[in-house]
Amino acid sequence: MGVLDGRRVLVTGGSAGLGAAVARRVAADGGRVAVLGRDADRLEAIAKELDAVTVAADLTDGPAAGAAVDTAAERLGGLDALVNNAGTFRLGLVRDGEPSDWADMVQVNVLGLLAVTQAAVKHLEAGRAPQIVNVSSMGGRRVAQPAQGVYAATKHAVHALTESLRRELYSSGIRVTVIAPGFVHTNLGAYIRDPDVRANMEHGQLHQGLDPADVAAQIAHVLSAPPDVHHVEIALISTRQPPG
Repeated sequence: MGVLDGRRVLVTGGSAGLGAAVARRVAADGGRVAVLGRDADRLEAIAKELDAVTVAADLTDGPAAGAAVDTAAERLGGLDALVNNAGTFRLGLVRDGEPSDWADMVQVNVLGLLAVTQAAVKHLEAGRAPQIVNVSSMGGRRVAQPAQGVYAATKHAVHALTESLRRELYSSGIRVTVIAPGFVHTNLGAYIRDPDVRANMEHGQLHQGLDPADVAAQIAHVLSAPPDVHHVEIALISTRQPPG
């Protein structure tokens, strides 16, 4: 038996990168996993790999995202945990930034998280030792560089929402945790428009980034905690990432 044996876990943005690493870890630890994502081909691949429930969802469409959560919970036979991993990462200065990038980060990182969480609460209230894990960033704890400002603002919002949800859902028995990793070796800044900023981010992720599997292990640690243990926050960076 694994440490997550039988736990029914929904992971958003779970078809690639950190989300896929979380889905793999949940499955390896005996959990039953459902994955929400936008890319149909990647969803099909992760479904075959893990025998996972997969549901296509665009988190910028709140009603559709909520319906996708309901579908995933129904197919899992209930829901014990939600991992809000979906997010987008677009760095740039405000003075020459793209408003469409700002809107996309707010839509996915903040409003998408809210839509999914709102839809999941009723399922979690009926679950076993229910939990919500919100994946934020070290950028949600401090702003390390000017180009990070708008992204960091959305992740500060994730921290604030996590704390408010922790208080709101306390009486429902739902534990709420925020995970704040530093650099993670994932998409290497693929969506960053400025070539210099993108190159710096790629270098940081390649040479100082955490392995997604190591971040997933911390999330699995939270999900496997005894029912009386409530992790509030885990912040982590690679030993190769300098402080600051």
